[in-house]
Amino acid sequence: MTEESTAEPIRAKQSSRGTRDSSRVVIYLGYHKTASKWIWKNVFTERYPHQQINLVRQSADSVWDAIEASQGPFIVRQRLEEGLMGEEIPELATTISHNFPNARIVLGIRSQHSMVASHYGQYVTNGGRMGLAAYLNKAVQTKWHYQRVLEPFFELFPERVHVYLFEDLRRNSFELLCHLRDFVGPPEGGLPDDEVRYIANQPPMNPQRHDLVIDTMLTLNRLRMRHRKNTIFPEIRRRGHDHIFVELAEYLARKYSNRTGRPLRYRKFDDRGILAKVYGAENRALSAFLSRSLADDGYPS
Repeated sequence: MTEESTAEPIRAKQSSRGTRDSSRVVIYLGYHKTASKWIWKNVFTERYPHQQINLVRQSADSVWDAIEASQGPFIVRQRLEEGLMGEEIPELATTISHNFPNARIVLGIRSQHSMVASHYGQYVTNGGRMGLAAYLNKAVQTKWHYQRVLEPFFELFPERVHVYLFEDLRRNSFELLCHLRDFVGPPEGGLPDDEVRYIANQPPMNPQRHDLVIDTMLTLNRLRMRHRKNTIFPEIRRRGHDHIFVELAEYLARKYSNRTGRPLRYRKFDDRGILAKVYGAENRALSAFLSRSLADDGYPS
C-alpha cells in the first residue's frame, strides 16, 4: 500500500471529530524550559483528567474514549517541538482544529534571551558538543518564533487561546496559576485558592545548571568521555550519577553558592544583536496582540 493510499482514511477520521463535543478539551502546548513540565505535573496530572498524545503521528481516537468518560475539563498535552534541536511542528494548529475544533489552547512562552542559556544547558547535558555561539546560530533558524506559531491558533481558536509568560510565573506564580485555573475551569473536585497557593510553592523542576557544571560537561562531551551519544571511552561514573568530574564541578559550584548566596555564573554572552534581528519584529507584533509590552519582560525587540 502506498503512502498516498493510507493518508486519506486518516484525514477522514480527523474530519469526523467535528461531530463530537470538544468544548471541554484543553490543549496544553509546552515549550521546553518554560516550566511546562512543572505545570503539567503539579497542576494538570494531579488534579484533572488528562492524556498525552502526538497528533502528528497518532489518531485522536486514542484519547476520545477517555474524554467522553470524564467530567469537567480534560487536558491533552501535545508536543510543540521536535526535540531540543528540532523545529516547531508545522501546521500544528490546523491538525489540532481538525481533531478538537472547539478546544481551548494553553501555551507558555519565555524571553528568547533567557531561553538561550537555559536551552543550551539542557543541550549540553544531553551530550551536545557545540559552543554557545554555534548553538545560537543554529537554534534561531527554527525555534522560539512565537508569533509565527501562535498566529494560526488565534485565527482557528478565536478568544480561546491563553498565553502565559514564564516571567510571570517567576514573578508571581500564585497569580499566574489563578489565571490559568480561571481559563481552564476548575476540575470536578474544585481548585480553591488555598490549593493553588500550595501548588505555587512547589520547588522548580530541572533548575538551570551552574556555568562551571555546563562547561565541564561540554569539555567531556568534546573529548568523547561523557554521555552515551559521545563516549569512545568508558565513563568514570557512579551508577545513576553523571561523570565523576561533573559531580566534582557540581560540588564546587554548590559550595560557592552556599557561601555567597548566589549561583555560580560567569558566562557573559554577547549575541551581537542576533536575537533582536531575528525575533524583534515578531515580538513587537505579539506584544500588540497580547496588549502588553514583551520588551518590559526582557524579550528582544
